[in-house]
Amino acid sequence: MSDEWLRHEGELIPSTTVLSHVEQVDRLREHCPEAVDVALVAGDPCFDRILASVPLRETYRRSFGVHDGQQLVFVSSTWGDSSLFGQDSSIVARLAARLPLDEYRIVVALHPNVWHGHSPWQVRMWLEDCARAGVVVLPPEEGWRAALIAAYLTIGDHGSVTFYSAALGTPLLVTAAPEDSLDPESPIARLNAAAPLLDPNRDLLAQLESTARSHRTERFAGVTELATSVPGESARLLRTAVYDWLELDEPEVPAEPVAVPLPDVDLPAPPGQLVSVEAGAGVELQVRRYPATPGSWSSGAGVVLVTGVRSPSRRMLELADVVLHEEPCTAPEQWARASLDALPGCLLAVVRTPEGRWLAVAQDGLAVVFTAAPDLGAVCGAVLHGWLRDRLVPSEFPRTVPVRSGDRRSTLGVSVQQG
Repeated sequence: MSDEWLRHEGELIPSTTVLSHVEQVDRLREHCPEAVDVALVAGDPCFDRILASVPLRETYRRSFGVHDGQQLVFVSSTWGDSSLFGQDSSIVARLAARLPLDEYRIVVALHPNVWHGHSPWQVRMWLEDCARAGVVVLPPEEGWRAALIAAYLTIGDHGSVTFYSAALGTPLLVTAAPEDSLDPESPIARLNAAAPLLDPNRDLLAQLESTARSHRTERFAGVTELATSVPGESARLLRTAVYDWLELDEPEVPAEPVAVPLPDVDLPAPPGQLVSVEAGAGVELQVRRYPATPGSWSSGAGVVLVTGVRSPSRRMLELADVVLHEEPCTAPEQWARASLDALPGCLLAVVRTPEGRWLAVAQDGLAVVFTAAPDLGAVCGAVLHGWLRDRLVPSEFPRTVPVRSGDRRSTLGVSVQQG
């Protein structure tokens, strides 16, 4: 809204200057008084579409592969050296390594200028390890609005996406904003001053959980109410302005916002998982899974490295405690024994049977069938690995095993076949 953007060689450029809120008229009057006469307060069509989409929140969550008991963490970065990604390009990878897979799904959106300034190839290379850790990397054109609606918490910077998220009442963590590039009276500058600051040197999961617990939906209402003076009315006001400018009659059909598209995105699965199984309340086992990322492949005490068959690295295969085939296999026992022969350092092979069960085969010939959900093959392998590590004999295996991962509770059925 400054003179340098609205005038050229002393003459006003726009015939109409569209503003989203009446408070911007005062700032426009201060920086370019001549433009006030052509100002039109017409709201924010993008935000109106986001608001129209809110009733479909659960649909967007499911489109991102978020299941019951899981939450979506949305990471948004504008462009430039002072942006979230510009300041700390490793933040997404560190989040992926710290957030349990069963409890969180991470979605990241970088500003289109990042993609086009550095090339799509370069951005994909920067985020390749993140995608291999299960992070959904959104394309630059679309998907970010759906992620905003589905988000449980947003980690952002001084970009407009962060402001939209706060306006929806979503918990928010922000990175330090450049004071010299923001109008201190602007809503985004005021939001950045009020929002909790992300400390990249402290425990990321602890900061996320603390922010979510302490958040109140109306926390930033005094600032985010400046998003638009006319919520839901931008389509009508803008169409009227355009038809008046063209000197044409408007259509009789009402102009109204429509919901944003469902995201068309890949939902990557990590080629390897680090799975811990601990005794919980009563007989329930507490399970936590993390992506096996470079530098974390060596499993610690009580942690099992489960390596899948979809593009694992050579070293991940060599270090695997359990090798996992998640697609139904027509000859499951044959695959399991052949895989164990090829991986002598691996204790177990787990494979999905044509009937939808999980067959776990050990190096010593033990074979156990688990009845469990289609995404719990790694958990079955880790549970059996723990029993063998604790020297339980097959006759001591329970027939049912209640497990909990985050807020999700499941029961594994156990049947010893041989060994």
